[in-house]
Amino acid sequence: MRNFLLFVLLAAVWPSGAIAQSGDPVDRARTLIEQKNAKAAFDLLSAQESREAGRVEFDYWLGVAALESGNLERAVIAFERVLVRNPEFDSARLELGRAYLRMGALDLAGQEFTRLLSRAPNDAGRALLNAVSGFVEVGAGRDSNLSSSTRDFPGAILSSFGLPGIEPTGNSIRRADNYFAANAGVDVFYRLREDRALFAAADVRWRGYRDFSNYDYVLGDAAVGYRARVGEITYSAIAFAQSFRQDGAFVDTISGGRITNDRDSFGVSLEVRRALDAATEVALGAQVAEYRYRTNPGQDTRQVMLSVALENRPEWWREASLSARLFYGYDDARRPLNDFTDTTASRHTFGVRLIAQTDPRAALSWQTALGWSRRIDDDAFARATLVPTGRDDLFEAFVKGSWRVGEAWSLQPYALYYYNRSNIDLYTFRKAEGGVMLRRDFR
Repeated sequence: MRNFLLFVLLAAVWPSGAIAQSGDPVDRARTLIEQKNAKAAFDLLSAQESREAGRVEFDYWLGVAALESGNLERAVIAFERVLVRNPEFDSARLELGRAYLRMGALDLAGQEFTRLLSRAPNDAGRALLNAVSGFVEVGAGRDSNLSSSTRDFPGAILSSFGLPGIEPTGNSIRRADNYFAANAGVDVFYRLREDRALFAAADVRWRGYRDFSNYDYVLGDAAVGYRARVGEITYSAIAFAQSFRQDGAFVDTISGGRITNDRDSFGVSLEVRRALDAATEVALGAQVAEYRYRTNPGQDTRQVMLSVALENRPEWWREASLSARLFYGYDDARRPLNDFTDTTASRHTFGVRLIAQTDPRAALSWQTALGWSRRIDDDAFARATLVPTGRDDLFEAFVKGSWRVGEAWSLQPYALYYYNRSNIDLYTFRKAEGGVMLRRDFR
């Protein structure tokens, strides 16, 4: 859902913010740019950079010349120097957003455009803005634990239920396999006025396994939202839905029906965001969602989630953005686990997630995330007859790179790792995935 921020771009409708210049190299470079000779302007100014860097006018026009001549990394550096000295220089911030956008750093571009949303553009900028973008991806990878199964199933059953000699079947069998993947998505942004916008996004993701086709899945997401800025605060309201389809391994049941991993969810969320300074923002979020399991209604829940996030672009690491998010959630089960008990799957969860992301200098970028969350069952003996209260600690690590191999093409290797440590041995597992995707963006 991050991609919708990029559509505040359409930089051509924003004022160029021409500045009166006094230095001869800057005057000549500006003339060259107006004559559509940005390369000559860049060559002229870059030769003076070691002496003139730090002067706002020089850095601005060096950035413009670099951007227009395709030297995107140099443009980013120049515009960042401008904004360090003058954070209110709207034209420099706009051009920085354009540079990020052309480099494929959509989140960073969106941050710059969002900061401009409350500032008045010219008449052309007041026109309604409509934009559409999309992507397609294809790739392959390997999954070390398709069903997130514990390593020692007989031992886990013994410690959790006191039953000896039980061998794994169905989804309890630990499996690893290679997979192919294909994804596609589209984002739409419609600007109502300077501080109001509508947006929508949808994507579909498919994964097919080589040897265990029962674990093939299709995941679809859709969302529509409204964003408004009032003073220093930005409000976002989103309605969303998700559908997940996966058969999983066949499991015999008393009723004779097959239990699958199919799941549907839908809900609404609200975020309130405020900039603390030019480099830091704080966000408060609330979400209400319904989760429905088509063949396993005992897992149906209504979830309420609260969160607070802090995002920062540190001075000591200007090419990166950092964020930390704390959250608390409560899942209220809609019915008992089965017809023979009053015990439910109700639970509460809390945790933290840390994210770091760089901009794609030299056509390379990466993002990484670390997370920890704790789940605590609300009902006694909900998941094991020998453990009164189930507690799980889930540790997550994720890293993804992006290498631009063309103006709209990129290779994106990724890896992730999960470790769920539970006081119910049956739910302790480790899982790793890794692969590479080839992505094509459309704007």
